[in-house]
Amino acid sequence: MGPRIISTPRGVERAAPARDVVPAASAITIWGMNGAARILVVDDLPENREILTGLLEPEGYTVLTAKDGQEALERALADPPDLILMDVSMPRMTGFEACRRLKADERTRLVPLVLVTGLVAREDRIQGIAAGCDDFLTKPVDSEQLMARTRSLLRAKAVTDDLEQAENVLVSLATALDAKDNYTRGHSERVAEYAEALGGALGLDRAERRNLRRSGLLHDIGKIGTRLDYLQKPGPLTTSEYEEVKKHPVIGFEICKPLRTMAPLLTLIRGHHERLDGRGYPDGLKGDAIPVPLRCLTVADVYDALSSDRSYRKALAREEAIRLMREEASVGMWDLRIVDALEGVLARG
Repeated sequence: MGPRIISTPRGVERAAPARDVVPAASAITIWGMNGAARILVVDDLPENREILTGLLEPEGYTVLTAKDGQEALERALADPPDLILMDVSMPRMTGFEACRRLKADERTRLVPLVLVTGLVAREDRIQGIAAGCDDFLTKPVDSEQLMARTRSLLRAKAVTDDLEQAENVLVSLATALDAKDNYTRGHSERVAEYAEALGGALGLDRAERRNLRRSGLLHDIGKIGTRLDYLQKPGPLTTSEYEEVKKHPVIGFEICKPLRTMAPLLTLIRGHHERLDGRGYPDGLKGDAIPVPLRCLTVADVYDALSSDRSYRKALAREEAIRLMREEASVGMWDLRIVDALEGVLARG
């Protein structure tokens, strides 16, 4: 392939290698969580990095650069940017591989990533989509298109950041709620760990395992609407008191429902007291109506409750708790396969 023409920020044309970009166009600066949005530009050609920097910085963006996929990975994981513009054909690590790794990492999975490439074959596009990229720009890039995509993706990132912040606030509230009672301190974190590990043992995919962890952290958030003296009562609850406590899954569901990012968690939060025999609450779900992830969360919650001190009883030893849960599974309360998986998870530490 022969040389392509690349436009400099001043509009002067000159010959350049095949993998190049074209600048221009004004943009409305989108602000990140900590000031001006930070954009990581990744390209092995210095002139391409300079051109994109020259386009983006005058619009108020903070531009970071990396010369290949490996350096981009290191920089992004150390301090995640708000947007990544990444070349594909680079030494040490390609853009495809860097994209795949960034999208698989909890720290950077929600950072928008645009592959800026001279590759136009259908197979290359499919490979980029499979790696998890959010968009493509074909070199030489139209500068107005570049700016429009940048603004659009940064707006979406800002919304995602707001939703993530809201979820973090709820997790903090749930943690504080646990900590108010010596008997439940750390309960939600342990349930999250057990549930996520169970998901792994049962072969659930990464997204399902992550949702199990998130829902474990938030499953009891609805207790924020339950009287503390009911939760800490040393003796049996009266019928009316128990009915009040049983409302907490629905309260938690209603708290989380307005947040779009919580949608995959709602069934888990609402249903963590359901039972296979249909005698759970709040909806009396039975058998196949209870999906495997919800069964995992329920077993994790029951085990932690049994193996922890409560105001009304002492903790059971691990072996005794598992024995009791097996007995309950044999009469249809829990999924025996998941109870067995939990025993394996606990044995592995």
